[in-house]
Amino acid sequence: MENNLKVNLCQKRVNEVIVTAHNITYLEVPQYGDPRRDADLICHYVNEKGDPPLHSVKWYRDNNEIFRFTPEQQPPTRTFNTTAGGVSRGFCNMHSCSISVVLPKKYNTRISFTCEVSTEGPRFAVVNQTKYLTVAVTLKEDPVITGASGSVQQGEDVLLNCSTKPAMPPANIVWFIDGRPEKHEPWINDNTEESSADEFGLRSSWRALRVRATTIKGYIIVRCEATQPTRPPYTRSSNATLNIARSPHLSMYTASGSSVTQAIGVATVCLSLHIFSKFSALCKV
Repeated sequence: MENNLKVNLCQKRVNEVIVTAHNITYLEVPQYGDPRRDADLICHYVNEKGDPPLHSVKWYRDNNEIFRFTPEQQPPTRTFNTTAGGVSRGFCNMHSCSISVVLPKKYNTRISFTCEVSTEGPRFAVVNQTKYLTVAVTLKEDPVITGASGSVQQGEDVLLNCSTKPAMPPANIVWFIDGRPEKHEPWINDNTEESSADEFGLRSSWRALRVRATTIKGYIIVRCEATQPTRPPYTRSSNATLNIARSPHLSMYTASGSSVTQAIGVATVCLSLHIFSKFSALCKV
């Protein structure tokens, strides 16, 4: 009996803590962030019936507090700069809190951002959510395939190229032929070429593919996948179709050849008769 009372009392206390905490409905943190501009983060929260008033909203970058909103204090907002970069601006109310943060210039850095919402005492119930951002300039367009225009002949070798716009980290390119990865020599690890860095440190990527048009279905589908080695990886792709022209049947060449031979023969006879008649006329003179 005494144990049952203790269990019920503990359950009641847990329920009270859950009821008195605000709920974070959505945490907006971009998956990738361009270091050339600030990243915008938003935390949305609501209070349920019977919840105590909002006490504070705190933002953490990894384990460091970078911003605090306390509505009952003046001024209500406060920023905490860190060596990794601080908050450039912030705006909060009783239902949401948005901030803009400066990102480091080191690409492929992964940063955690946490929003923590607490209510007034006596319990000061706390809820939080965390999401991750990777510093990268992702590809804004699909890769471009060149060399696949028009049709090709059966057995012809076609040289294709796949290229990307500048990005960072640079993309690794993989070709697929009719859904199967390109076959290359086992000692070659990667054939992707990279440009030199531009003024922002971004690099373009490209990769060539030589494919032989040997198929009976009349076309070959190639796909180019460009993947940036971020966390998580970021991929964009493009497809192209190589149309293979139908070769004329051998009988067509035979028939055509016979007609030409006959025409040449008739012209030769006519020319011979004309020359002979001219020669005969000269002899009579």
